[in-house]
Amino acid sequence: PGSRSDMLSVSIPAHEQEYDQRTFQHHVSEGAYSDLLYKNSLYDDSRTIFSGLIFVDEGAHHTDAYQTCRNLLMSDTCEANSMPGLEINADQVKCSHGSTSSQISDEEIFYLRARGIDPARARQLIARGFSVDVLERLKNDEVEELVLKFIDNKFEHIATRGA
Repeated sequence: PGSRSDMLSVSIPAHEQEYDQRTFQHHVSEGAYSDLLYKNSLYDDSRTIFSGLIFVDEGAHHTDAYQTCRNLLMSDTCEANSMPGLEINADQVKCSHGSTSSQISDEEIFYLRARGIDPARARQLIARGFSVDVLERLKNDEVEELVLKFIDNKFEHIATRGA
């Protein structure tokens, strides 16, 4: 039986921060599994670069490998660049890769405003919800709580400075 790897990341760059994310999921033996999920919420003039490659060797049959990078653009001046890659040299594998970038829709803000939530708080709640689904995949409640506290502190800091 092959190995298993889950790679999870939540990034919240702001100001002029630049995050360079490079990943390599190399499957050498049969029956291996890897799943990568990166979530970036970008503010201000921040920038992310995601470059990932799933590489499945010739003998790595029955491999399952997944790679997803999702970007939430919280300003008009932030930038997310994604280059997911996939190279398969074996048969009977399940592999996928992809990336998305989007902004919060007016409908999402409207929905929360109709429930009495001001626009700035609505944006903060949507960005938090976008990020925290990564935490559901953690297998340790203490780590999940620690990361959630970090995420909440980061979003609160961004909200109080007026971004």
